[in-house]
Amino acid sequence: MTAVAATRAVRTLLRVTLPPYDRGVLAAQRGAFEEAREQLELAGPDDRALLLLGQLASSGQGEPADPLRARGLYERAAELGNAEAAHNLGVLYATGRGVVQDHSAALRWYQRSAELGGVPALRMVGLMYGTGQGVPVDHGEAERHWRMAAAAGEAQALHDLGTLFAYHKVDLPEAAFWYLEAAKAGIEMAERELTLLAPKLRMLASVDRRARTMLGVIRAFHLGDPAGGVKLLTVSADDGDPVAQRTLAYLVQHGIGTTQDDARATALYQSAAKGGDAFAAFNLGVLSGGSDEAVHWLRQAAEAGITEAYPRLGDRLSERDLDEEALQWYVRGAEAGDKGSMFAAACWYRDGFGGPVDLVQALRWYLAMLNVSSGDGIHEAHAIVPRMTADEIHEAGRLSGRLLEADLFVQRQASSSAASD
Repeated sequence: MTAVAATRAVRTLLRVTLPPYDRGVLAAQRGAFEEAREQLELAGPDDRALLLLGQLASSGQGEPADPLRARGLYERAAELGNAEAAHNLGVLYATGRGVVQDHSAALRWYQRSAELGGVPALRMVGLMYGTGQGVPVDHGEAERHWRMAAAAGEAQALHDLGTLFAYHKVDLPEAAFWYLEAAKAGIEMAERELTLLAPKLRMLASVDRRARTMLGVIRAFHLGDPAGGVKLLTVSADDGDPVAQRTLAYLVQHGIGTTQDDARATALYQSAAKGGDAFAAFNLGVLSGGSDEAVHWLRQAAEAGITEAYPRLGDRLSERDLDEEALQWYVRGAEAGDKGSMFAAACWYRDGFGGPVDLVQALRWYLAMLNVSSGDGIHEAHAIVPRMTADEIHEAGRLSGRLLEADLFVQRQASSSAASD
């Protein structure tokens, strides 16, 4: 078969195996926006296709931007239950882009998006209530929505909560807690707020244990005064504060601001973990190596949602031939974005550890590693795709959000097969 004929065969195969929405996504990823629109229009009443058409119209990719058309497409997608489309409508009305600015309408669409599971919209609803846009100021509603957003992983909501408790529902230790969480999540503005909070917390530290603990953490990790932090945390730890015990344990374990002492660190971690501190349980699990005690502490941490515990617990369970449960924790780690968990889950699905062989899930997680800037699974992906059908490869691409890479595998296989014929 000639190269031209082989190429035509590949294109015919792709037309057969891929539905219009997927063809539209691939065309958009290649920058072929006219083709993308044509294919997405063929998808009919598909909320994902309508959303992408709206995004193309809004951004003006391949044609002049048309916010009015975008609004209509977003409305159709939102009516079909698309949370992102509802959120985008909230943005249009909040900014007045292509529509008359209407904060009440923006709030309604953000609320609809949140009802449909849109996490970013939870934060926006909180902002609308917190600033009185489209609704009277209601700090209680703002807090409720920001807490839900923060619990779902919306990092900026951590800073919003810090600001709420620093300047409105004034509770300075609570504000410090949220600013510390925001700083840990990489929100740079939180560092400045922690610096401003420190003098205020100092005034409370003698009478408020939590204020003393928060000030100790800030001094040790954010103000360059670990010895001062150790002094404050020691008082709170002796008073039974699990956060202070765990933080002091870390400083003692690593000899930061105090003498390094593994035995004392372990005792402090144990006190904190018994007091319900999940991070302390995780640290104990790490310190306990491969012992049964490590499994106990890692399970406590993992069940409390400490994502770093998922792959370590999987490893410890695997060592005990508890493969089915180990795979479950690797998958949870993979879903949380842990690169090592993705690789482990992929290899286990490939080899049938912890369950039957599942090459779709294996390829899914090998490809998903690209989402965390890791190509470590590509070699393994190349090795398994010859054992898969085009539909299976595409499904793995959909699940991983890497349809373009999956389609390249399909094209390469089809070209090889057509050429050999």
